[in-house]
Amino acid sequence: MIKVLSYMNLIFAVLYFLQYLQNGSTAAITGILAVVVFNWMVLRNLEEEQVKWFVVQCILAGISFLFALYLGYSAMLLLINDMVYNYYPLNTIWIITQGLLFTSALLFHLFLCWSEFINKKF
Repeated sequence: MIKVLSYMNLIFAVLYFLQYLQNGSTAAITGILAVVVFNWMVLRNLEEEQVKWFVVQCILAGISFLFALYLGYSAMLLLINDMVYNYYPLNTIWIITQGLLFTSALLFHLFLCWSEFINKKF
């Protein structure tokens, strides 16, 4: 399950990067890079059958968590704004859907990785 979520998060990160390529802020670019590197490290650890986390991986997990919260918050604000003005263009609905799916996938993936790390450590 973790491997599937890692690949799915990599795909979402690429889609998100392509979507915000023109207007990307530093926080979004840093978060996307952290997600990509963290998921790559998880996939590499799964292939080598080790669960050892390095300090860098813990830092990237924290940045990925903050990015997931930022992404979910911005998707919810966009949804609330659309509901207030009763204006639902297809592009905005796509951004909201993608943001909420990416947020839930990231948070679930981080939870699974963390729980597996805790179980293997103790």
